[in-house]
Amino acid sequence: MKKILFPTDFSETANNALVYALRMADNQKASLFVLHAYEMPVISATANPVMVQDVYKTIELSNFENFKDQVPQIREIAKEHNLDHVPMHFILEEGFLNTIMKKVVKEEAIDLVVMGTNGNSGLDKKLLGSNTANAISSLDIPVMSVPHDAIFDGVKSIAFSTLFKTQDKAILDKLIPMANGFGATIKCVHVATSKDKIDGAVVKSWEENYKDSPVRFYIVEASDVEKGIFEFLDQENIDLLVSITRSRNFFEKLFTSSVTKKLSYHTYVPILAFHEE
Repeated sequence: MKKILFPTDFSETANNALVYALRMADNQKASLFVLHAYEMPVISATANPVMVQDVYKTIELSNFENFKDQVPQIREIAKEHNLDHVPMHFILEEGFLNTIMKKVVKEEAIDLVVMGTNGNSGLDKKLLGSNTANAISSLDIPVMSVPHDAIFDGVKSIAFSTLFKTQDKAILDKLIPMANGFGATIKCVHVATSKDKIDGAVVKSWEENYKDSPVRFYIVEASDVEKGIFEFLDQENIDLLVSITRSRNFFEKLFTSSVTKKLSYHTYVPILAFHEE
């Protein structure tokens, strides 16, 4: 990963995620692209065109001034964490966040997006709430979601949710250099339900394949996959959950308020979502 995109609305949630974005960039020897997107208000078609133009110019200038004021604060956060050596590029764009992210990802050949989310209050009207789930499902690259309550204290234990599919190995192989950079162990976890039993021989072959890597394997029995994952996070003191978006279902559940008990786990564990290859 050489280019990491970090969208921000300059909130506490975003500033918290910034530390993770900087750490990931440092780990990967990558550049960080800091993006702020803002939306223009909808003004009645009957309004005076000159007045509308003046309003838009004022809003653009206001956003530019705000962005300009925020840049030193972002650099200060980097300095506080001894990460001011990480190369940073700043982008200000008008438009919907998700649309702008797609555009920047394509134009700049971005490898990873790191963004903050508000956890339990993720469906409020803050830019970085429900947009996180949209980004995970609509972007073709990995997206790292950092909850508001996550505190970066190193990454020593990474959980990787796997079905032991051949495609999962491609993701695991990408994670190993990252884990080595952090000095972390990857804990591959498979939740076995009554409907889904994994062949022990398959697990053995994976263990043999990764015996010289910082990878360990765990089979967790549970009636519900999400519940099994969250309990594993708690028991193993996981610092980062890596999952594969085989469908939107897991992440839709993760970011909806109806799963409040499960979401309580998510308030402190960042999630790195890859697409199935």
